[in-house]
Amino acid sequence: MDHHTGGDAVIDVLAHAGVEVVFGIPSVHNLPIYDAIRRRGGIRAITVRHEQGAAGAADGYARVTGKLGVFITSTGPGAANAMGGLLEAFVSGSPVLHLTGQVETQFLDGARGFIHEVPHQPAMLGALSKRVHRAETSDEIASVVASAIAEALSAPRGPVSVELPIDLQYDDATPLPADVLADLLVATEVAAPDQFELDRAIELVKASRRPLVWAGGGAVSSGAELEVAELVHRLGAGLITSPNGRGVLNEGDPASIGNLPWDPDVRALCKDADVLVAVGTRYQGPNTENWKMQLPATIVQIDVVPERPGVNYQAAVAMRGDAKAVVRAILSALGDDRRVDERWSERVADVAIAARARLRHVIGPQEGLLDELAAALSTDTVVVKDATIPAYTWGNRLLPVARSRAAIMPNGFAIGLGLAHALGAGAAAALAAGTGQPSPVVLMAGDGGLMLTVAELATLARERLPVIVIVFCDGGYGILRNIQDKQYGGEAGRIGVELGTPDFVTLAGALGMGGTRVSTTTEFGTAVRAALRTAEPFLVEVDLGAIGPMSHPYTGTSRPPATAAEAD
Repeated sequence: MDHHTGGDAVIDVLAHAGVEVVFGIPSVHNLPIYDAIRRRGGIRAITVRHEQGAAGAADGYARVTGKLGVFITSTGPGAANAMGGLLEAFVSGSPVLHLTGQVETQFLDGARGFIHEVPHQPAMLGALSKRVHRAETSDEIASVVASAIAEALSAPRGPVSVELPIDLQYDDATPLPADVLADLLVATEVAAPDQFELDRAIELVKASRRPLVWAGGGAVSSGAELEVAELVHRLGAGLITSPNGRGVLNEGDPASIGNLPWDPDVRALCKDADVLVAVGTRYQGPNTENWKMQLPATIVQIDVVPERPGVNYQAAVAMRGDAKAVVRAILSALGDDRRVDERWSERVADVAIAARARLRHVIGPQEGLLDELAAALSTDTVVVKDATIPAYTWGNRLLPVARSRAAIMPNGFAIGLGLAHALGAGAAAALAAGTGQPSPVVLMAGDGGLMLTVAELATLARERLPVIVIVFCDGGYGILRNIQDKQYGGEAGRIGVELGTPDFVTLAGALGMGGTRVSTTTEFGTAVRAALRTAEPFLVEVDLGAIGPMSHPYTGTSRPPATAAEAD
C-alpha cells in the first residue's frame, strides 16, 4: 500500500503526540488503523480479550504515567463492551482517547441493520466522555483526532471518544503539516484564579494555627506534589488524602495521616482544626460517610472545575485554578516568618499513629499479609487494587505509599477492572524499562472480581507484562455476603454471593503464566518476593479461609437508606 489512508492519518497524530502503546481488539471496522500501526512501527499494539479490558488498560496506563492512554474498539458491540471501563476513566478524570470505528458514511444513523450498527452511538458514548467527535471526511481525521487528544489532556482531564467511519479509514487522506498538528495538540490552559479569592485564601491560611490539608487526585493530576508537601511542612499541618491523593507526601512522614478519614481520632482532629486547605478533592461519599463527616468551619478549596468547590462542603474561599499554580502563590505569600504550632504538629503525628494501629487491630490475621507485602515492595512498585475487602481495609489505607501514581484503585468502586488497570500499568513499566528488567506491578484482587475479567490473564502472559496478580480467595462476593449476614440474619439470609473457588493456579498455567497457592502469611511473603524478583507475569492465590477471618467482618459504607424520621 503506497498511499496515505485515513488509518495513516490516525497514526500521524498518535505518533506526533508521543503515544507509545495502544490497547484494543482488531475489527472489520478499524483494520486500516491497525494496518498503519503494523506498517509504520513505533507504536506497540496490545490486543486484549475484551473491550472493557482495553478501556481499563488505557485508564491504568494514564494514571501511572500522567500521559494519554489510548484504546481502539469496533463500532456497536465493541464500543458498548468498553462502557464499563470508560465509566471508570470518566469518574477518575483520566486522559483517555477512545478510537472507535463506525459504519460506512452512506449508512450512518440509518438504523438499517448494517453490521455492528448501533442506534444513537454518540449519545451512548457521550454519557461517559467529555466529548464525542465524528470525522466527516478522510481529510478531517487528523484534525479531529488531534483536537480530541487536546481535550482529553485539558483540565479537567477525562476520556474523549472519536468515531471513524470505516470507509474514511480506507480512503486517501492528505497529511497535515507537523506544525499544524502541534498547534492542534496543545491542551487548553487553566485560567488564573481570581485575585480577590487568592488574597482572601492567603489571609485565612496565614492566620491559621491548627491547619489541615486534604489532597485528592487533582493535586496529582496537576503535578502539585512538591508544592503540597511544602505547604504541609510550612504550615505545620496534617495531611489527609483521598485514595487518589496518596503519595503526594511520603506516608512515612509524621505529617501524613493518609487515607484514614474514617478514624475517630482523625474526625476529632478535623473538628478542632481552624482551616482546611482542600486541593483537588471532591470528598467522595465513601470517604466521608456520605458527607456526614464534620470538616473545619473554614475551608479553602482549590479546584480546576468552577462548579466543584462547595458542592459537598461549603467553602469559605473557592479557588478556581490549577492546584500547582495556586499552591505556589500561597507559598510565595506566606514568606519565611510562618509560626508553626509544635503542639498541633505533635498531635497530628500521634493521631496518624493511633489511626493506623486501630485499623491494624480490626484486620486481624490479615495484618500478617499486610506486613509481608509491605516488606516485599520497593518504593517504586505500583500497586493496583480491585474492589475487594483486603484492598478496602488495608491496601488502600495501610499499605505504605511513598510517591504519587503508585497506588491505583477504582473510583467507581466496581469490581473487575483491577486486572485491566494493572495491565496498563504493566505496559507502562515495560516501555519505561526498554531492554532492561521492568519494575513489577502488583495487583490486589478478589476471586469474585478477578473472574469478571479473568481472560486478561492471557493478555499478560502473551505480552510478558511484569504484573504479579494476588488473588484473595474467600469463595464469593465477600462484602455482599457480610452485608447480607448483618442485615438479613446471618447465613440463612444469603443469596447469590457464594461462588466457590476456581483453581486459579491451574487456570493461570493454562493461559501461559506461572502461579502458586499459599495458605499462611509466611508462604505468602515468600511467594510474593520470588515473583517480584523475576518481574514476570505470575499469580499468587491466597486462601483467606486458612489465613483466618478479620476481627470484624467488613461491610463497607453500605446500609439501607435512612427513612425521613431517621434522617431527622
